[in-house]
Amino acid sequence: MRLVATDIRKRFGELAALDGVSIAVDEAQIVGIAGPNGAGKSTLFDVISGHSSADGGTVELNGQDVTRIPAYRRARLGLGRTFQTPLVPNQLTVAEVLTAACVAWPAKVAEGEVTNVRELLALDVEKGRVAGLLGTLERRKLLLACLLLRRPLLLLLDEPCSGLLADEIQAIEAIIRRIRDETKVAIVVVEHRLELLSAISDRVMVMDQGRVIVEGSAADAFADPAVQRAYFAIPPSPA
Repeated sequence: MRLVATDIRKRFGELAALDGVSIAVDEAQIVGIAGPNGAGKSTLFDVISGHSSADGGTVELNGQDVTRIPAYRRARLGLGRTFQTPLVPNQLTVAEVLTAACVAWPAKVAEGEVTNVRELLALDVEKGRVAGLLGTLERRKLLLACLLLRRPLLLLLDEPCSGLLADEIQAIEAIIRRIRDETKVAIVVVEHRLELLSAISDRVMVMDQGRVIVEGSAADAFADPAVQRAYFAIPPSPA
């Protein structure tokens, strides 16, 4: 199992942001996470990636307990994460950003590997293009390329469709599928666009108020009355 997070708890004062959340993801598996704003989705990513410490519970990556080690060490062990806003080094060119990603990785990255990653992601912008001038979709592709050059075991994608148009969302859907199929990496996707999660996820979990309220297939989970009430604010049917 690539990721096993068990009984994760995190409080901010009186607020229980995570109240006993567990998740397991295997190689070449895509798990989607949905839920209303404030459900705890990004906080869960923060704890799994090491950007925030858990108050309770454990996180294992590829069988190794990483609960108490910092984010940079989790990254070296194979954990990659994107954020809702695709921030790139604005002054560097695409080639310079990719070179920096290669240098940051302790293993030697061959030029052919950079080419393969660009092709996998359909990152066909000019190498000399300034990264800060890229559109949102190309920025997301560039950041994914940097992560894939580190040969990750697990990818955490936080709202990868934020700020994208309909045809760009279809492109992201295809990219996530290709990453899974060609690299066998485990992928967890937090996303508000339920149609994307329905299309790509092997299973989904829906969170509300720091807890997992439903887990299963996308069709079953999104039709569940508890999800309808929490996510879509639909009141229960009268007796």
